[in-house]
Amino acid sequence: MSLEMVKKFMEEVGWGVLATSDGNKVGVRPMGSCVWMENELWCATTDGTDKIKQLREVPYAEYCFMDREGKHVRIAGHCRISTDNGDKLKLYEAVPALKKYYKDPSTPEYVVIRMKPERMLFMAQTGGGYEDIELPK
Repeated sequence: MSLEMVKKFMEEVGWGVLATSDGNKVGVRPMGSCVWMENELWCATTDGTDKIKQLREVPYAEYCFMDREGKHVRIAGHCRISTDNGDKLKLYEAVPALKKYYKDPSTPEYVVIRMKPERMLFMAQTGGGYEDIELPK
């Protein structure tokens, strides 16, 4: 599977889940505003949430996007929280649904999770084993 196929798969399934940890507790949350910006996976969220608190403690996470049959892509890597208005505007324009949640992209509560993938895995069928996907450069 190529990165382009991963992007298409993510678009088809729409929602994924994000797993984070503070080193003691783990949290898994549905995420729907994820898009690729060059070689990073960006996602919108609200500052002060548990996932942001955990990412500030342990800046590493994993997304999983799965279809109804169990085919899935796992994307793991280092994350940073961006409050940069340029980043926020770029994601806001790329994901029209964000306008329902944030009237103004410069709203301080709106932040961007920027993940630099370190590993991407694809499983085509349950129990079939993982295929490594080449990382974006």
